[in-house]
Formats: sequence, structure tokens, C-alpha cells
Amino acid sequence: MGTYRQTVVDLDASAEEAAACGGRGRTWLETHGYIRPVPWQDGVAYLAGPRWREAVDLASWDWRARTTGLDQEPCDELTVITGPTVFYALSGEPLTAVCPRCRNASCDWPGEVLDTWHTTGVADLGCPACAHRTSLPDWEWAGDVLAFAYLGYQFDDWPPLSPDFTAALGQALGHRIRVFAGKI
Repeated sequence: MGTYRQTVVDLDASAEEAAACGGRGRTWLETHGYIRPVPWQDGVAYLAGPRWREAVDLASWDWRARTTGLDQEPCDELTVITGPTVFYALSGEPLTAVCPRCRNASCDWPGEVLDTWHTTGVADLGCPACAHRTSLPDWEWAGDVLAFAYLGYQFDDWPPLSPDFTAALGQALGHRIRVFAGKI
């Protein structure tokens, strides 16, 4: 069965500001009614709030869109992820790095840089075409399948997030965002 995961990644939050930005974004989501805090075990879980439907595109194939008067909400919580993270889309496509300097696209790059970034928050990648070394977060990935960042908002088992909602969240953060989605 699996979990349908969508992550809104803040591409600009630094390591130092990720926790504060994450809290600010969560407060914005709660204040606007997209999520609500619920006591859970020894902490708080953030579940869908009263305005969750305004954050999603209820497609015609989604049973929630066809049921009138239904208060059913998405199944899982919002998780704010901070720290050096490799955010990814589950596309099945090869991971093709695009050099930010010469725009060369290559699948030939050392996979251990992913582990280095995740462990340390710092990793460089050298371009096989122009030999320029650049910080991993500055590289682009064909098909937008990867992002190296310090902050993400993970929505599990929500209907597809609407572009208007994700743009508003990015505007509230004051940063560029990228949305990743896929079944895990």
C-alpha cells in the first residue's frame, strides 16, 4: 500500500536559521487553519486543520472530492524536517546532475557525496566537463528529483497540495521552495 509523501522544501534556509524558519512556517500553517496541534504521546502531532481542503487539489479520482459533507481529513501528520537532508522525488529517473556553471548534464557523479551532505551538511561536486567544484545545493538535477536543504515540510497521505497553497507557504517563508511527491 505505502504512504503518499509530499515535501515542500525551503531551498534558501541556512543551517543556522532552519529551526526558526521551520517554526515560523508551522505557526503560519496553524494560524491559517491548515494544520492543528493535537497532544500525542509525550509531545504534539500536527494534523490537518479545519481549512485543510483549501491547501489541496481534490481531484475527481479522489473519493474525498466526490463525497459531500464529509469531514474526513488526510490520514497522517505534518512533520517539519530540519538539518542537512537529501530531499528527493520518487521518479525512477536516473539522477542527472546539471552543472550550475557550464550547464553540462551528467549521470557520472560519486554517490558518496549524498552521504557526506547528509552527515555533515557540506559537500562539493566537481563537474566532469569544466572541472569547476560547486557546493552540492547549488547543483540542479534533471527533472527536479533532488534538493539538498536544511528545511522541509513533509505531508504524508494528504491529497495533492495545490500550487497556490505551496506558493503561499513559500511567500510566508520569504524563500524559494520546491515540492517533491511520491509513494514510499
